[in-house]
Amino acid sequence: MVNLQKTFHTKGMSTKLSKKIKALIKSSQKFADRSWYPPLIALLAALDNLIIIIPNDGILVASAMLIPKRWHIFSIFITIGSTIGAVILGYLVQLHGLPWILDFYPGLNETQMWILTQNFFNQYGLFVVFAMAASPLMQHPAIILASLTHTPLTKLALVIFSGRLIKYIVMGYVASHSPQYLKRFWGMKDELDDVGVKID
Repeated sequence: MVNLQKTFHTKGMSTKLSKKIKALIKSSQKFADRSWYPPLIALLAALDNLIIIIPNDGILVASAMLIPKRWHIFSIFITIGSTIGAVILGYLVQLHGLPWILDFYPGLNETQMWILTQNFFNQYGLFVVFAMAASPLMQHPAIILASLTHTPLTKLALVIFSGRLIKYIVMGYVASHSPQYLKRFWGMKDELDDVGVKID
């Protein structure tokens, strides 16, 4: 997992671009009450699935903490954006195949996370995509593997939307009602650091 995340992060986005995106996220948080803010975070969630690492979990938590009464709106928009981005990635993989991905990320298919995901996918199919969408794990390998088997994009969208909706509804609710419990969420500390949120 860590090796794969580093691969996506360092090769998918330059440090300069990473800093610009983090600055955009932090500066946009003061507009969380505006009507255009939920579509903005949906766009960022979509970009995350297109191999640009965006701290979606951190964005949702920060937004829900800033305006607790809108936690469900933020959760739904991030779910929609994440699903759209995943479907676009799936479409591109179906169109261009694994060599296209390997042009961007040489050796990706030899990482431990890829091999582990592939083994589980061969056994459990789309359930693995659902489980990864509902978890803190990167869902990119599962999306790519499902796309390589020519899973219909509508089915892929439904599975990802279901997993992401569960994840983000739970996360948005906890962030808006009991943010102190977020420290128990695996992998949350880095996400919160990326968006400048400190939880005591």
